[in-house]
This record gives sequence, structure tokens and C-alpha cells, in this order.
Amino acid sequence: MNKSQLVPILLAIVVVIVSIGWFVQNFELREVDEYTGFRGEAKTNPLFASRLLLKRMGIPAETPDTLSTLPDTNTVLVINTPRYTLSAQKVEEILAWIKRGGHLITRARTSNAITQYMDDDEEEESDSAIERDPLQTALGIRIGEHVMPEDEDLPLAAELSGMEEALELDPGFFYSLHSENTDANTLSYKEHTWLLEQPWGNGLVTVVANLDFIENGSIHQYEHATFFWHMLHSLHTEPANIWLIHTDDMPPLSQLIWEHAWALVLSLAMLIPLTILAHSPRFGPLIPKPQPERRRILEHIHASGLFMWKRYSKHTDARYQDFAQTVEQLYPSTRKPHDNK
Repeated sequence: MNKSQLVPILLAIVVVIVSIGWFVQNFELREVDEYTGFRGEAKTNPLFASRLLLKRMGIPAETPDTLSTLPDTNTVLVINTPRYTLSAQKVEEILAWIKRGGHLITRARTSNAITQYMDDDEEEESDSAIERDPLQTALGIRIGEHVMPEDEDLPLAAELSGMEEALELDPGFFYSLHSENTDANTLSYKEHTWLLEQPWGNGLVTVVANLDFIENGSIHQYEHATFFWHMLHSLHTEPANIWLIHTDDMPPLSQLIWEHAWALVLSLAMLIPLTILAHSPRFGPLIPKPQPERRRILEHIHASGLFMWKRYSKHTDARYQDFAQTVEQLYPSTRKPHDNK
């Protein structure tokens, strides 16, 4: 290797060493924590943390998808949805369940969830729809103005009936509640009610302006978890179970069809293949049907003659030749080579 080839190689080595030194001086390996959001069930279930909390407290908790059947009255029912899929008949069933001694905790249906993308005219129509909510109508609850608690007033002191001391809580922004029932126990902020405990028969209905404080991102703040525990024990000192309803989605169409029209599904499963088979292409041409032909009169005469000859006497057949000749003279086209055979 001569000097002319050695100089570029040495220069390249020096550049690499200098670059590595500069990189080490200006950069370092460091771990950085980044918020990636909830994963798994917590991503789709806002009450996932509440369910884990209850199980750690020794209270069984479930998250059923629908309310096709209601639990026992010693089970607390928590509905954290606007209840769009609950029909008037289902609401009547829930109210009857409460009268028998059940405890319902639910959020109020407010315009916040449905009017944020509407104009003024559509908002007025949605407000009337809110007032027609079967549950709130039956309980005599109306929705008032929007309230945003001031930062300096947070957290609020909240105390339910039966609690020994108030707990710190942030209800978030809410629409105030107005109840026609004077026996209802209320929690308010500056005369704006955000929680109602209303007796109903032998049971209890707890209506909250919103239940954001028991969801995954808020239940660990202030004393939300403790307050939620007291809410669940407002009626039953030891509830047997907790049902946490967090979705308003309808069941899959396939499930509804199978539950209510299984006989039709089975019938179609048999009819469709048979219909396809009946209309499928043939594997070959159709066998041609023979053209309808009338029997020739001489065949009838010949058969009658044979019958008479066998039954009565053989000399009767002698008359056949004379008769056949007469027919041939009258109808020449009926003559065949085998007619006299």
C-alpha cells in the first residue's frame, strides 16, 4: 500500500472517531415515560377500575351487556348510560324492581351528550326529547341549567344520608336537577342540585347529574372511591352483587334474529339450498317427449277381431279380410304392410 492510498484511509478513520466523540458528548440514552392511554378492557369499559375496586373490597361485580333480565333486589344496579335503548316497558320493569327493594344508581339524561354538535333549533327539539325520558318523567325529575364549579371551590364537600362525615369530591360540570319529590335527599353546589336520593317504594333511586367521578380516569382522585362505596351501601348494608352497565349499544343483529326468529332462520337455511338446486343448470339436454299420435283404426279393428276370434269362434276372423279391404278402399292412407299379418 503506497502513501497515496494510506492518506484517505487515515482521514476517514479520524472523521469517524471525531463523529463518535461528538455524538457521545451531545446525546445520552434516557428513558422517557409517555401516556399511552388505557389498554385491554379498560379501553372500552369506563367502569373497569370501579369493578376492580369492588372486587378488592369483597363485593362481587359484573358488567352485563344488556338488561334483558333484572337481578335480585339485593343487587345494586349502576347504569352509567343515557338509557337510549331502554324502552318504556323496560323502565316500568326497573321501577317495579325498585319498589320491591332494589337500588338503582344512574346518571341523568342531559343535553350535553346529544346537543354538542347541534344548532339552536335542533337543541330545542332535543330538550323536549330529554323531558320525555321515561325514567326521569316517572321520577318527576327535570333538567336545569349548566353549571361549572369554580376551581377555588373544588373539591366539594359531599355527604350522603347515613354518612358520618363529608367527603371531598369533584362532580365536574353538570346540568342541575330539579325534583318534584320533596322527600328526596339532595347534594347541591350553590343551590344547583347534582345528586338526588329518592325513595321509591321499598327501594331507592340515586340520580346523579353525571357519573364521571367513578370512571377509570377519575375514581382515584380525591375521595371518589370512598364516596362511590357509600353510594352503593345507601340502601343495602351488604349488597350481594353490583351490576355495572356502561354501554348503550344494542345487541348484535345476529343475536336478536336468532333469539326472536330462530324458526325462520332454520326454514331459510333449508329453503335457500333447495331453491338454488332447483334453479341450477341441467347436466344434459331434456329427453324429448314423443309427439301424441292417434291410433290407426285398423289396429282397433284387428285387436277387436282377435278378441272375438279367441272368445267365440275362429270362423269369425274370415270376415276381417273383407272388412279390411273395404276400409282400405275408403281410407287408402291407413294401409300398412303389416295390417294383415
